Amino acid sequence: MKRGLNCLAALLMLLGLTTGAAAETTSIVKINSDVVIEESVKVQNVVVFGGQITVNGTVEQNVVVIGGSAVLTRTAVVGGDVVALGGIVALGNGADVRGTLTEINSSNISDAISDLLSDDWEGWSWLFAIFSAVVFMAILVIAMMIVALIPKPIIVISECITQHTYRASIVGFVGLLVIAPIAVLLALSVIGIVLIPLEIVLVVCAAVFGFIAVAQILGERVLSRIRRPNNSLIRHTFWGLLILWFIGWIPYVGWMIKVLAIVLGLGGVIITRFGTKKV
Repeated sequence: MKRGLNCLAALLMLLGLTTGAAAETTSIVKINSDVVIEESVKVQNVVVFGGQITVNGTVEQNVVVIGGSAVLTRTAVVGGDVVALGGIVALGNGADVRGTLTEINSSNISDAISDLLSDDWEGWSWLFAIFSAVVFMAILVIAMMIVALIPKPIIVISECITQHTYRASIVGFVGLLVIAPIAVLLALSVIGIVLIPLEIVLVVCAAVFGFIAVAQILGERVLSRIRRPNNSLIRHTFWGLLILWFIGWIPYVGWMIKVLAIVLGLGGVIITRFGTKKV
C-alpha cells in the first residue's frame, strides 16, 4: 500500500512538471510522516498521507492531509484551501486562510451513512452500500490530490467540456466504443499483448481525470446557484463528486447519469490530450 502511494505521489509530481506547472517554490508530498512548515519557509503545496501537517509559515496554494489533521498556527498563511480527510483542521487565532476549510472524519461520515442507509437494508444492499462508499472515498482522495497538485489539466478539460459539450460527448462515446477493439487487436501480436496493461492504465486514468473534471463543473454550477460563487477548485470538485455519488443512488437513471459523466469526461480528456492542449 505504501509503495503504491509513493508511486502515485511521484506520478502526480511528474505530471505537474510536464504540464508546465513549475513554480519558484516547491511542493511537499509525504507518506506516513509529519510535516512542519517553519515560520520563515514558503512552499507551493503540502500533501501528507498518514501524518499531521503543522503550518507556521506560508503555503501559497493548498494544504491536503489524508489520514491526519492540519494545524495552522497564528503565523500560518495559506493561499488556497485546507482539506483534512480523516482528521480535523485546527485554526489558530490570526491564521490567514484565503480558501476554504473542509473536514471529512469519522463523525460526519458516520452521520452521512446513517442518513443514507435505512434500517430495513439487509444482505447485498449493505454490501453494495459499503462498497460504493469505499469507492467514493478512494476517488475523493485521488481527486483531492490531483486538484491540489496539478489543477491545470482539470481546468483545461473542464473548459473543453463546457465550451464543446456536443463534441466532447461524441468523442467520448467513440473512445468508449474503440477500447475493446483496440484490446483485441493488441492481443493478436506478442508485442501487443504487452501493451494491453498500458491501454488499461491509460483508460482508467482518462476516466478518472474526466470524471473529476465533470464533477468540478457540476460543483461549480450548483454552488453558484445556492450561494455566492466560490473560486475554489477543491471545493467545486468535492461537492461535485458528492452530488454525483448521491445521484448514483437514484433508481434506473442514476447509473445512466454517471455513464454520461464518464463519456463527457473521456471526450474532454481525449480532445485536450489529458489537459495538456487547450481547444
